[in-house]
Amino acid sequence: MAWDGIPWFVENTAASEETLRLIVEAAAGGGEGIVAPADLRVTALDLPAAAVQVGTGAMIARRRAAGGSQSYAARMATTELVNVEPTGADGPRSDLIVARVEDPYGGESWPEPTDPLIGPYVFTRVIPDVPPGTTSIQDVDPDSTAITLARIDLPASTASITAARIVDLRQMARPRSEARRLYLYAAWTTADELGPVTDWEEFPLGARWTNTVPEWATHCGVHTQITGVRHPDAVLAKGELRTYLGDEKGPGMQYLAETAARMSMQAGHTFLIPPENRGTVVPLGVEGKGAVGATGLLQADLGTVLAVDIVYSQAPVAA
Repeated sequence: MAWDGIPWFVENTAASEETLRLIVEAAAGGGEGIVAPADLRVTALDLPAAAVQVGTGAMIARRRAAGGSQSYAARMATTELVNVEPTGADGPRSDLIVARVEDPYGGESWPEPTDPLIGPYVFTRVIPDVPPGTTSIQDVDPDSTAITLARIDLPASTASITAARIVDLRQMARPRSEARRLYLYAAWTTADELGPVTDWEEFPLGARWTNTVPEWATHCGVHTQITGVRHPDAVLAKGELRTYLGDEKGPGMQYLAETAARMSMQAGHTFLIPPENRGTVVPLGVEGKGAVGATGLLQADLGTVLAVDIVYSQAPVAA
């Protein structure tokens, strides 16, 4: 019989471990890593020592033994202290901090626990002396059923791990994203001008919205494209355009026009969303300003179109 005898789910049956791991694999879309953005973060101790702290959270690790398309899901309910061996005088060292599933029944050579019913089968492990710059346990052990949490870069003769020596290498198993697009077009029957004023001002007029941030979002990428902006003459028009989200301002991106024509302008930024703004309504908009010494004007009129692309996403964060 080619198929497993019991699929998920048939009444009064017990599906195999392989089928249950298949469900985890399907739920994660074949991805592996932490489940929520703040999970399993590796941090220095309040008083730095030869140890680090791994925060609570959950993870999904792909099974790399025979019988693919299976993954493990595991949870750490309390913070864990992990000791790291100090370096000697012979030179610096880099160690990986990983979360590893050690399943002796899954095709890998691990010792059986004293009580197979309660394990444990998942551990935080230190992988010592990896090549400098290593970013994944699979780079040094491709058959490991594990996810990478952090790298510790220690100078020679060092016993204390500070925050500066910890490189966060977490990735999310299945990060969410959501795209939105905002438009303004044929909105300026009276031309709205941007010119010599060197203070930031809304441009074009009306380029502001109230925006509901998803509760799960940690980042927001905003890209603004304004096409058909009119430069009516040959007087130099120069300045900057930027986007903002809540109280955060993106960097100014320069515009310049020296001949009479219609032109395009753009600005963009990826904003980190603080926890207090997730699930709330925050303002989003576009601003412009002129440069000192440039006296030319730009105009948004009936031939101008403003498009704002917004992408909310998830990535590992501190909180």
